[in-house]
Amino acid sequence: MLLEMGLIAGGIPAGWVLRRHAAVVRVVNAALGWTVRIMLFLLGLSIGLDDALLGQLRSLGLYAVLISTFSVAGCFAAARFLGRHVFAEYAPGESGGAASERGGSAGSFVALGFFLAGALVGWLRVLPQGPAAGEAAVWVLYLLLVLAGMTVGFDLKALGIIRELRYRILLIPLGVVVGTLCGSALAWLVLTRFSALSLPEALAVGAGFGYYSLATVIITRLGDPALGSVALLSNMIHEALALLLPPLLMRLTGRLGPVLAGGAAAMDTCLPVIAQVSGERCAVLAVFSGMCLTLFVPIIVPLLMALR
Repeated sequence: MLLEMGLIAGGIPAGWVLRRHAAVVRVVNAALGWTVRIMLFLLGLSIGLDDALLGQLRSLGLYAVLISTFSVAGCFAAARFLGRHVFAEYAPGESGGAASERGGSAGSFVALGFFLAGALVGWLRVLPQGPAAGEAAVWVLYLLLVLAGMTVGFDLKALGIIRELRYRILLIPLGVVVGTLCGSALAWLVLTRFSALSLPEALAVGAGFGYYSLATVIITRLGDPALGSVALLSNMIHEALALLLPPLLMRLTGRLGPVLAGGAAAMDTCLPVIAQVSGERCAVLAVFSGMCLTLFVPIIVPLLMALR
């Protein structure tokens, strides 16, 4: 986490120095869109190359799909509520996003196409197997974080939002927690028809908030590898949805939608999408919220697992 935060912090002064160069701003914004698409392609590729993961998709994938989908929906609902009743400046219909709403749907489908193309290429073994895809994804993520930091630096006044909002800013990570857990509970109600999954287990999976590596390790170490696999798949899908859906749904949820949907990943992987779709001011909120949620995961997940 320190490295990721350092890359973002390093991009901010670079963006501030170059903020008056319109050509640089255009190039950075365009690069954000393409690097997100490449990241999705590599994420799909890693799934397609992992036979064990594909096997888990057949047996446990339905659990993961339902929990992640309802969790992200809960986050969007929380964003709409907060936009309507607490953060009027970010309510649905308010202007100020970095990207225009026109063409947002097309952008989402293009991004989805890159993800599916990566999964297909991996499944067909078009590219040689090895660690290259994972290493490439890491470097693309590093580039994403630097570019995202630069977009914040283009409008450094956005940092004043933390001082402006004061205690209200705490409602953003709280909204993610409430939206995710409510969505996970609804998914559990659906799963009870054909599954023995308990409510605390479903909540623990959702409480990864898109931080699939940490949630998976915690649940697996607590003695449930199968549920750890569900957590891995569910939070990976959560992250993919947070990258794909914001341009499509921002009109309905307001500019806070991408921030809350990103969960813990809002401060790194999802930050470029948030900066591009919702604007630099929301990117600052995303970093704060992501940091809080990252700290929440190792606290909330074990507590929920203890309630099984």
